[in-house]
Amino acid sequence: MLLALLLAASSHVESAEVVIVAGSADHMEHVMGRAGVKYALITPDQLPDTPLRWQQILMVNCTGQMSPAARERVRRFVSAGGMLYTTDHAVHYLLEAIFPGKVRFNQKSTAEAIFPMQVQGDRGLVAKIADHGEPRWQLASGGMLFDVLDRNVEILMRSRQVAERYQTSGVLGVRFRYGDGQIVHVTGHFFTQPGQPRDVAAAGRAFEQLSENVVREKKVDMPRVEKLYSAEAVAPAPMLAEPKDAARQVTAPSGAQVTTATATKVRVLRRERGYVEIRDDQGNQGWVPEASVK
Repeated sequence: MLLALLLAASSHVESAEVVIVAGSADHMEHVMGRAGVKYALITPDQLPDTPLRWQQILMVNCTGQMSPAARERVRRFVSAGGMLYTTDHAVHYLLEAIFPGKVRFNQKSTAEAIFPMQVQGDRGLVAKIADHGEPRWQLASGGMLFDVLDRNVEILMRSRQVAERYQTSGVLGVRFRYGDGQIVHVTGHFFTQPGQPRDVAAAGRAFEQLSENVVREKKVDMPRVEKLYSAEAVAPAPMLAEPKDAARQVTAPSGAQVTTATATKVRVLRRERGYVEIRDDQGNQGWVPEASVK
């Protein structure tokens, strides 16, 4: 079944609103399918060559384990304005590796259980989560709790009861920015099924509501990123690591050399000695002659 989904969706990555990386625990494709969101499902091995766009959301199913080239592709995607949504073990296997100093697995593993949770506000990413009474959140068996290391990381959800049970901060979900994009991470993973007990179904609704909110928040954020990527690449040029003719050429995570031949809109970062440093919509960053960009 998974192989059939992968083969069917792989050709639709470029037009998908959400790109989901398959994992061993979560099934975000079910959540997005029920929400009517157009998605594509890929494997971690496909990531280095995947033509992601900053207008998309990249959802990584737990565990988030992938190759260095795939992790670099994720980093560049976020840097270029993309939104990354991760769960549970990805805090250790993915986020710590590419966004150090933000959040960290605190070596506390969870048992499967449902806890009351407290949301930080009632808008944006946490909108409607508390509409049906006190929200619940399900922790997974072997799930990874995490600590927030940077004061600029926004705490979306926490649980006093989880904090007491595991002697931690009780943080369940966060958002933080990197480059021109943003990351949303939660511990646990879930989706609703018919016939579940009331608390279990409530936890599923909370997770699904947050996931739908992530999609909506990306749409709200798009005008900001569009303004950043307003320059145009008018002549093909190789991206260089330094502003000089003899500099090393920038390569993509797949190893291919990067040029502006396929870039339409880019962000100008700075100018120096007849060169301009740019970032394209694939997250590739380097120097090109000033005349190649307007």
